[in-house]
Amino acid sequence: MDRRIIPLLALLSLHAWAFDPAVDVALAAVPGGLRVSVPSGAHLKQRTFKVILASPRGRLAVGPLPPPSGRDEAGDPVWRGVVLIPLEGHGLPDPVPLAVTYQPCTEGPAGVCYLPQHRTVMARAADLEPGPRPPAKAR
Repeated sequence: MDRRIIPLLALLSLHAWAFDPAVDVALAAVPGGLRVSVPSGAHLKQRTFKVILASPRGRLAVGPLPPPSGRDEAGDPVWRGVVLIPLEGHGLPDPVPLAVTYQPCTEGPAGVCYLPQHRTVMARAADLEPGPRPPAKAR
């Protein structure tokens, strides 16, 4: 094996190891929706993002989704930083289980796209009911 490849392989494995897609992408239910926080040096593919109600009771409406904050190397629309996903529910159980699917990728020459991640986030039913409420703050 070419000796120049060994340091490159080590760098790739270290870069991928340092990012944990299940932990480093923060998901939080907020009044009116879901706050997704993507760490610096990573992005989420917009086309694979999904939020559904993980309960047979009630209805959940998603959207409209925020515009992408950019495009990745493949030209796919992506989100970086903090993204607020608007959600509205009717007849929901309390707490509300939200099933979230997202695909994170790290950026740069050693960037890696991970398999889609599936997580459940619990929200308060009152926070998703229609009606006026102060907008969620991006933190």
